[in-house]
Amino acid sequence: MDDLVTYFPLLFVAFGVLIILVSIKGIVDGRRFAGRAQRVPGVVSDVRTTFAGQGEHLRARRRPVLTFTTVDGREVTTESRTTSDLGVGNATDVLYDPHDPTRAVPAGDTGGGPGGIVAGLIAVVIGLAFFAGVSGAFAGVGGGGAGDAGSGTSGTSETRCEMQNPDGSVEPMECPPGLFDGK
Repeated sequence: MDDLVTYFPLLFVAFGVLIILVSIKGIVDGRRFAGRAQRVPGVVSDVRTTFAGQGEHLRARRRPVLTFTTVDGREVTTESRTTSDLGVGNATDVLYDPHDPTRAVPAGDTGGGPGGIVAGLIAVVIGLAFFAGVSGAFAGVGGGGAGDAGSGTSGTSETRCEMQNPDGSVEPMECPPGLFDGK
C-alpha cells in the first residue's frame, strides 16, 4: 500500500506529459494546416453553441459557421473546426483546406496554443513535487540516528528498518541480523 501512495503522484506527471504532447500536436497540426490552407475573406453567418458538463461545470463551446467563396469561385458555408468568440455578421479572413473546403477556420484561430503546455507543465511540477515529498518522507523515516552507526549498513533507505505502532506512528529499529545478507 505504501508503494501505491508513493507512486500515485506520478499519475500527475503522466497526465501532465499527456497534456503537453496533445498540446504540441495541436500546435503542429494547426501550423501545418495554416501552411497549406488558402486564405480568403469570409463572414460569420451563424454561431453554433454546444454544451458539455452539468451544473456549475457546464461549459459552452461556440463554433462560428463561416460563409466564404473559395479561390476557384465556389461558395461554401461550414462550421469552423475551432471555437471562437466571433459573432454573427463579423467579417473575418478564413483559412480553408483546398482539397476539402468544409475544413475551415477563422484565420486567427488555427487551434493549439501555449495554454495546454503550461497546464501540462504545472501538472508535471506538482506531481514531481508530491512524489519527492512522499518518497522523501518514507525514505527519511528512521534515518540517520545513532542506531544506524553500528549496524554495519550502508546508510541507504533500503537497509533501514522501522516498526509501525498500533497508533499508526512509525519508529526506527535495528534490522534483524542476516536480513540483507542475500543482496
